[in-house]
Amino acid sequence: MKLAYIGAAALLIASASIASAHAPKVGANGGAQADAGSFHVEIVPERTTLQVFLRDHSDKAVVTNGFKGTAIFVIDGKAQRIPLTPAGDNKLTGTSTISIPSQPKGAVQITTPSGSTVQAKFN
Repeated sequence: MKLAYIGAAALLIASASIASAHAPKVGANGGAQADAGSFHVEIVPERTTLQVFLRDHSDKAVVTNGFKGTAIFVIDGKAQRIPLTPAGDNKLTGTSTISIPSQPKGAVQITTPSGSTVQAKFN
């Protein structure tokens, strides 16, 4: 009987950890965060402006001078490309022609000054 309880407890713990592994992460600025290569990429949409913050895996801000990027989100059933440029400290920004939802679905591609690229996916 005890073995059945232990097995049930182990199953609950395993399923809870699997569910939490797929939960969206929230970044330091309150936006959705995803991993991309050696970076954490956080997106913070505000109407037609998209702010993208970069941090390393030690959670330290990454200076974005020389970086560039593109966000591609599906908004109202259509793909919207948003070019991203450095905007000081650890931020890139871009402007959309239409309002960006608070939880956009798509991807952000970042190009580093050395030319390497990474991609963060947001579902």
